Amino acid sequence: MRLVFLLFLSLNLYASERIVTLAPSISEIVFALGKGDALVGVSEYASYPPEVKKVTKIGGYSNPSLEKIFALNPTLVIGQSHYNKTLGQLNKLGIKTLSLEMSTISTIQDTIKKIAKALHADPTPLLVPIEDAIKTSKSYTKSSERVLIVYGLSMDLNRGLYIAGHNIFYEDIITLCGAKNAYEQEGLSQPVLHYEGLIKLNPDKVILLHHSATDGEVNFNKAKALWYSIPINAGKNKQVYILSQDYLSIPSHRVAQSISTLCEVIRP
Repeated sequence: MRLVFLLFLSLNLYASERIVTLAPSISEIVFALGKGDALVGVSEYASYPPEVKKVTKIGGYSNPSLEKIFALNPTLVIGQSHYNKTLGQLNKLGIKTLSLEMSTISTIQDTIKKIAKALHADPTPLLVPIEDAIKTSKSYTKSSERVLIVYGLSMDLNRGLYIAGHNIFYEDIITLCGAKNAYEQEGLSQPVLHYEGLIKLNPDKVILLHHSATDGEVNFNKAKALWYSIPINAGKNKQVYILSQDYLSIPSHRVAQSISTLCEVIRP
């Protein structure tokens, strides 16, 4: 009888979890771990899986609302390290928090393990596909091809381009696929590149990551024609690709899909 009572108490404890996530990548992982029912608050940009759209929104990347979060009476708030100020404020209010780093593939894997541990879940089903994708990518031979990954699909290249720099999972993927990151300067993970800098960089291949939520509707043919007109190797050789899969911009367990998709473009 005592054992039954303890089991009931344990199940009731886990069922009462109320989780708030501050980034789409984290809510994706929580759902993938089978804990989506415990989510009570998510980022307004969370869109996957579809069930997440029914969960209360607590703000965007730069403006999570402390009032909304506190009103949800969460037992745990999970955010990336750049939310440490918000997480610190919540700690002072007596709310348990978890700060994570999700920049590289290895930190994404580590994050999955930490979230799984906090939620008493098994991370294996999420980690195995990532390891399999990494193993598969090792079949690519090394190349001197220089690849530039650009965030967004702007038709005004003079405004500056946000690109994949160093210590970020995009660079990890470029390397796994046997190529090199065209951006070689030291420093930022997401630097801004202006038109003159793009010419000087002269990448062999350009991958443009289009996201409908932030870029809106863009004519892909016109965008490619614009890039083909730029005096760089990628433009001259028509090695410009536009990818719009939503998972490509999310550092979650779906990075396994990102590895496969990007490798197919980088080393077809």
